[in-house]
Amino acid sequence: MNDFKQTIWNDYFGKKLLLVAMSLTLLTHGVIIYYTLPRTYDAFVHIFFADHYARFWFEPWEYRWYTGFLTISYPPLVHQLIALISKVFPLKVAFCIYAISIFQVLLVGVYRFSKLFFDKTVAGVAALLTVVLSSIVETLHVYGQMPTLTGLSFLLNALPFLYQYMVRRRPIYLVMALAFLAVVICSHHVTAIFGMAFFIMPTLFMALVDGLPAHERAQNLLGFAWAMVKAAFARYRQFILFGGLMLTMAVGLIFPYWYWSKTDPITQVSIPHGSRDNFLKVSSSGLIFFVIPLSLVFALLPAISYSITRQRRFIGWAVAFFGCLLLGSGGTTPLPKMLLGANAFNILTLDRFGFWASIIAIPFMAKFIYSFLAGSVQAYWTSRFRAPNHFVLSATTGFSYLLFILFIFHLGSFRPLQPKEVEIQPILNFLNRDEHMRWRFLTLGFGDQMAWLSANSLAASVDGNYHSARRLPELTTRPVERLENAKFSGDEGMASLEDFLVNSEKYSLKYVFSNDRYYDPLLYYNGWSRTIRLENGIMVWEKGNISTIRPVTPKAIHPFLKMTWGLFPVCSLGMAILLTAFYMILYKQKGYFEAVPSTGDTYPRSVALSSSLLPLIFSGGFMVNQVYELLLVDEQKDPLSTVLHYYNHLDFQRFEEAFHFFKPFPTYPFDQYLLEKSVTDGGLLPSYAKLDDIKVRRLPSVGDTVAVQVSTNWRTALGYWKRTDSLRLVEASNKWFILPPKFIPEIPDEQMRSYAYTLFRKQGKRVISSFPTVKDDRVKKPFAAFRQVNVIRDGALNVVTGEILNADDIPVNIALKVTVRYQNNITRDYYPGTAFQYNLSPKASTYFQIRLDSTHVMDSLKVSSLEVYGSTDVSERGYIHGGTIGYSVGQGRGDWVQVQAKLYNELTTEINIPGLLIAEKDEQGTIWQVRLAVHSTAVRSGLHKRFCKSFRKIQGHARLMKQYPLTVFINGQKRTILPLQPDAIANANRGISVLPHCFLAQEIYLQ
Repeated sequence: MNDFKQTIWNDYFGKKLLLVAMSLTLLTHGVIIYYTLPRTYDAFVHIFFADHYARFWFEPWEYRWYTGFLTISYPPLVHQLIALISKVFPLKVAFCIYAISIFQVLLVGVYRFSKLFFDKTVAGVAALLTVVLSSIVETLHVYGQMPTLTGLSFLLNALPFLYQYMVRRRPIYLVMALAFLAVVICSHHVTAIFGMAFFIMPTLFMALVDGLPAHERAQNLLGFAWAMVKAAFARYRQFILFGGLMLTMAVGLIFPYWYWSKTDPITQVSIPHGSRDNFLKVSSSGLIFFVIPLSLVFALLPAISYSITRQRRFIGWAVAFFGCLLLGSGGTTPLPKMLLGANAFNILTLDRFGFWASIIAIPFMAKFIYSFLAGSVQAYWTSRFRAPNHFVLSATTGFSYLLFILFIFHLGSFRPLQPKEVEIQPILNFLNRDEHMRWRFLTLGFGDQMAWLSANSLAASVDGNYHSARRLPELTTRPVERLENAKFSGDEGMASLEDFLVNSEKYSLKYVFSNDRYYDPLLYYNGWSRTIRLENGIMVWEKGNISTIRPVTPKAIHPFLKMTWGLFPVCSLGMAILLTAFYMILYKQKGYFEAVPSTGDTYPRSVALSSSLLPLIFSGGFMVNQVYELLLVDEQKDPLSTVLHYYNHLDFQRFEEAFHFFKPFPTYPFDQYLLEKSVTDGGLLPSYAKLDDIKVRRLPSVGDTVAVQVSTNWRTALGYWKRTDSLRLVEASNKWFILPPKFIPEIPDEQMRSYAYTLFRKQGKRVISSFPTVKDDRVKKPFAAFRQVNVIRDGALNVVTGEILNADDIPVNIALKVTVRYQNNITRDYYPGTAFQYNLSPKASTYFQIRLDSTHVMDSLKVSSLEVYGSTDVSERGYIHGGTIGYSVGQGRGDWVQVQAKLYNELTTEINIPGLLIAEKDEQGTIWQVRLAVHSTAVRSGLHKRFCKSFRKIQGHARLMKQYPLTVFINGQKRTILPLQPDAIANANRGISVLPHCFLAQEIYLQ
């Protein structure tokens, strides 16, 4: 075949492969994306932003998250385009349509980008490779990062025009390059910024090299460098023109974003991200952020390294490729932090650099794949190892890599990244009725679906899913991304969540939608009551006496900036489309890449062998390892493995799998195991805890059994708990089994239990009206009274303690608040935490403790007065706090005493978390401190539970602060404090008084 016919064939074949790639995209990604969408990290976040623009196109203030933020904090084009599509299709479908459309643009960009390096056939192979490249599949189907893909797609389309402008100096190429780069700027600012370093600079360098005469390109390194300097100076006008126009676009097109960054900079604690981990120590992060997206890059690294360093025109790309690989390695080495600086390192998610490395490598990987299938490497294999062996290697490699890609498609099924899908319609129905949207809500255990809920409602949440826009101090001062998954952020996450649950009045937070019972103890002990379980299984928690949302003044933005934000990005895309059509009709020429030098097709034998075998080794080995871990791992090969895997199954409540670790006995079936667990293993630790750490120590063997001591550390919503267990194991049939512990049943004396629950119900509106309140619907505020209020100082700690009485004949919700008025008109509000019973039955009373500022702050600001506010509301639920308490107090060391409690459960339901509200009193009955103490296991109906709690008294070193003027209010009216009465029971128990404060998981009030 002569050269002319070969050129025509290659031109046709390359475009044919591009069309095949575009068709395969529709058949694969187009079909599956709707089903992977709910499991992605960011898709719902971008859908939420799209919903904002669909509702309020020219208004950048979004009130639904974080008490309000500006959407100019993120480039808008992607969200605006999805919003436009959503005018015809539902939001999810609109997102999928946009994603597939951008994928097609990406394929064209890769095809045109690859022609900068090799011929059109290789470019077609590159387009096909893009369809199944693991980094792109993960970015779309695991992360859902559409702005990243959009910015990259148009950036790759811009590079060939920029290259042609530098080589041919025709203005049309500059105009086309800037048109595509404008879309990049309006889509994703990070891609635009780092694209200058890792994509645009190497393109300019390559254009300069290609513009040199052949003899200058062949000079030694010093001569070549000098020739490059002269070439750069010769074209300084082009550089200045391009750089000036690029800078003008970058500033002008998204000027409101830069204005926001300058006037409202991000000042928050860095949020941990797995891409910054040391991948050698945290293998799970390395797997997700490095191994999976770059598996093919590592497998073909010998061929990529050989090709990218072979020609001087590729020097810039070699630096960019290896630089991105290094930065993408996260904290595995100290180099990324040194190169980026500590601030940028702690802000950026570094997996994006590995993603860019894979994009740079696409043409070089395609070059080798084409050579392996139909080039010099294929000829080498067939001549040395015969054609059938080459075919078998090709088929097995392709099949194993296909399985690897299918694994990524279904990564959310093998390794769940999000909670199960939540049906949001019942939640929307709840928010839409009875004006529930007049308060803010919070979701727990929803994952990124909380953004999907917000996108379908105008109700406001204190949480959000775009941490760069947060300005609430409870969030910015801690390394917490979202409140809804606070348990995954350890102590800091739970402390931040508790701040919002305690200070709910501050943010008008009234409703919590819980999809995770892990948070139930924290909600209950901070005054939240269960209201209703929705049809989708979501429990609604409510807090009484919360004011409706107070108006928030949006941050002022000039109307002109609002107009440009709504018009410039979409106009930039429209201009790029029109210019592309104009260019294709009038300017596109045959052979417009004739300046690109031809590249050979030969590889050294070592490179050909290694790059031919490594893809099969990597993808095949990975899949074999996954199958082994999922199906073939021997969990009972030794005592240590048996115990660790047993506790792992218990942690995730896979009881059937855990049962198989016990030695089989005819008298110990699975039903018996479940029955014993239900009898003995209820409570805070077994039911509301997650295993945080486990240590197994082998004890001296007894006969043919092995004894081990298991020390575990459990994380609960109320803190950490340590536990030590002893197990005995025996070997049978080459497996180790745990011997079931002896079960000693505790059976109540009475087989039938009865208890008279006095349930109350507020009937609601007496007339049919849509108004929030009418005259006939009003209910009087229940009456309450303060028995005592004290200000106690213990070193740096200052608290308000006291006791409040429900003096009415109906159950009440009580909300307490302390307002400290300082000099210079400074006021601060404080609320009780867990040391308080928020629901009281008729005539019942409770102790309370409210923490104030530190001694240094109070003394420096100079307190002028304290006001204690009590607000009451009718309660229908939560006023039974447990069984009957009997207790005694023994003296410990120093100020410590031992509270020996015996709790009797006379109820017909289980007490899941037995608790005590312990108050320290003096001889006059003054309360010095109040503490909550809970037990780790439940109390069955009709049984007793004994437990001991250590309690440190403070009367010996604390002070009663009587110099502060103190006023108390009940429902806004000034009241007097009842006369203080000595507590005879407390005086008889070393000054300790106890109230039951237990949590009942049984929803007896929701019947």
